[in-house]
Amino acid sequence: MSSEQPYREAKELLEAWGSWLSGLADWQWFVTLTLRDPSPNTRGWTRPGWAYAAKAQDAFLARLKPALGELYWVSVLELQKWRGAPHKHLLVAGLDDTKYAEVGKWYWEKFGFCRILDYDPTLGAGFYLCKYVTKELGDVAFSPSLTKV
Repeated sequence: MSSEQPYREAKELLEAWGSWLSGLADWQWFVTLTLRDPSPNTRGWTRPGWAYAAKAQDAFLARLKPALGELYWVSVLELQKWRGAPHKHLLVAGLDDTKYAEVGKWYWEKFGFCRILDYDPTLGAGFYLCKYVTKELGDVAFSPSLTKV
């Protein structure tokens, strides 16, 4: 096996995952959820952990649930090495008229930084999410509604 073989295989895996994920739904938003550190006088913990990141994601997604239809999403967890804290990247589809500013303000007040961008398939957000599936933790989650697609 050549020294380039593992790199080539990882790149092929990333390409396959990214293509599959990008075509999985009519994505509307590319989201990054970053948790703020607790205040210095908070007892019991010093950094947000995986469970808290999942709780924040669930609360965020609950705010987006459309009145009619299904919400579709996929998320990956990224560990911010410099902070030792997780944050989430998501693709979201099935939205109704939810506005960025409203949900972003709510998330900021409750959990931390929220970046919401319109999904542009030419920018490769699906491939960006898959980078963490193939490279780092491999912690990926799909909405139950995607099993119906």
